[in-house]
Amino acid sequence: MSASVNRLFQSRVIRNLSAVTVHKGLQIAGQAVMVALIPRMLGAENYGRFAFILSLTYLGQMLADFGTLDVLGRFTPELGRDTARRLYLQLLTFKAGVSLLAAVVTAAAALALSGWMTPVWAVLSGLIVALHIVARIPFQYALGLNRIGVWMAEQSGRQWLLLGLLLALLPLMGFTGAVLSVMVMELVFAVAGVWGWLREEWQADLLGVDWTFLRPYLRFGASFFLSNLTAVALYRSGPVLVELLTGQSAQTGYFNLGLGLFLMVYITLSQFAQSFIPTLSGFYANGESNQLQSWAENFAWYGWLVGWAGAAAAWLLADRLVPLVFGPAFVPAAATLRWISLAIPPVAVLWTASAVATAAGRGRARFIASLAALVVFVLALLWLTPRAAAVGAAQALGLAMVVNMVVLAVYLRPVFRLNWFRLVTTGLAAGGLLGAVHFLF
Repeated sequence: MSASVNRLFQSRVIRNLSAVTVHKGLQIAGQAVMVALIPRMLGAENYGRFAFILSLTYLGQMLADFGTLDVLGRFTPELGRDTARRLYLQLLTFKAGVSLLAAVVTAAAALALSGWMTPVWAVLSGLIVALHIVARIPFQYALGLNRIGVWMAEQSGRQWLLLGLLLALLPLMGFTGAVLSVMVMELVFAVAGVWGWLREEWQADLLGVDWTFLRPYLRFGASFFLSNLTAVALYRSGPVLVELLTGQSAQTGYFNLGLGLFLMVYITLSQFAQSFIPTLSGFYANGESNQLQSWAENFAWYGWLVGWAGAAAAWLLADRLVPLVFGPAFVPAAATLRWISLAIPPVAVLWTASAVATAAGRGRARFIASLAALVVFVLALLWLTPRAAAVGAAQALGLAMVVNMVVLAVYLRPVFRLNWFRLVTTGLAAGGLLGAVHFLF
C-alpha cells in the first residue's frame, strides 16, 4: 500500500471511528436511562410482554431483510452515483411491497403465540414491522456512501426518541402506550430517512422494480439474508421461547434484561465493524490481503480482551446493581446477567469475521455459521430452560455464540486467520479467574 493510500485509509478510519463513538455514546446513555426507568414503570409482568413484542417484531422485520445492508455496503462504493441511486430506490420499492406481507404475518403470529395479546397490540406490532423495513433502507444506503454519521445518527436518535415517547405515552395509555411508542418511532425514522437526510437521492422516475437490474444484487444478498435471518432468530427468539416454555412473563423479563446487556455490546461491535465494510471491500477488490488481515486480527484481539473485561464487570457487580437499578422484583435477573455476559467475548471475533465475509462476498459462510449456532441454541434452550428458566436460556446463548464464532472463522480461512492459541488460553484464564472470584466473594 502506498503512503498516500495509507494516509487516506488512516484518515477514513479516524473519521469513521469518531462518528461511531460519538453516536454510540449517545445511544448507550439513552439505553442506560431507559433501563433505569422503563422496567420499573412497566413492572416485571408487562416488561416481559413488552420484550415479547419487541422480539417478535424483530423476527418479522427479518422476513424482508434480503441482505440489503451487505448489498449496499458492498456495491455502492464501486458503482457510479446514478447507478447507486437507482439500486437504492429500486430496493426501497421492492422492500416497501414485501413489508406489507411481513406486517400481516407478524400480526397473525402475535395473536397465535400469546394468550394475553389483543388485536390492537397485534396490529401495532405489524405496523412496527412494515415501517421499520422501509425506514432502514435509506440509512443502509448512507453506509454504502460512507456517510457514517448519518448511518449512526439513526441508532442514537432511535434510542432517545423511543425513550421520550415511552415517558410521555406510558403513563397516559399504559401498555398500549408502550407499543404505540415503538410504532411512532418507526414512522418518524421512515420519514426522516426517505425524505429527510437522504432527500437529495430521491428521483421518482427510478422507483419501481426492474428484475433484470435488481436480480444480481438480490442473488448476492440472498446468503447474507439467510445469515441475518438465522442470526436474528438466534438473538431474538429467546424471549419468545422462554415465554412458551415457562409460561412466566417475569422469566421472560429477566432473560430480556440480560439479552439487552448482551445486545448492547453486540450491536456496538457490529456498528464499528460494519463502518469499515466499504474500506475492506476496497482492500479485497485490490488484492491487498495483508492489509485486510492486519485490520481483522487487531480488531478481533482487542475486542476479545474488552469482552472479557465486560464479563468480569458483570460477574462482580450484577448482584449489587440489579436490585438497586431495577428494584427488588428483578433480583433473580442478576444470575441471568452473569451467565449471558460470557457470550460477550466471542462477539468481537464474530463481527470481525462477518465484516470480512461481506467484503469478500462469503455470505454462504455466514449463513452456515449462523445456522449451526441457531440449532445449538434451540436444542440447548429446550433442555436448559425447563430446568433453570432464564438462566438456562442465557447459558444456551453463550454456547451458541462460541459455535457461531468457531464455525465462521474456520469457513473463512484463508481470507481470515486467527491466533487460536492466544484466544483460547486467554479465555480459559479469564473464565477460571471469574469463577474463582465469584466463589470466594
